[in-house]
Amino acid sequence: MSTKNKIYLVLSVVVLLMTFVAIFQNFETIHFIGFETEIIWIPIWIAVVVLPLLNLYEIVVNTEGYNKYYWLALVINLITIFFILRYFEIALLS
Repeated sequence: MSTKNKIYLVLSVVVLLMTFVAIFQNFETIHFIGFETEIIWIPIWIAVVVLPLLNLYEIVVNTEGYNKYYWLALVINLITIFFILRYFEIALLS
């Protein structure tokens, strides 16, 4: 089970890089569930919802060890969420 934490970390970094690519590049626009969006945002949105939950689950379940990879992946997920909120101009505290 020691590779699961590294997989979550790598997935978090990949999603962060995909977010930067999506912000600075133009992709094909599609209609998805009533929304008009670029095709690259669909896997990013799915990963932004699922990965932090998985990291939190692993942190809560594995309390006996030091979970630095899970914590680092969670911080990277929060950074990704911050950039997505800024890009889509979603104001949560207004």
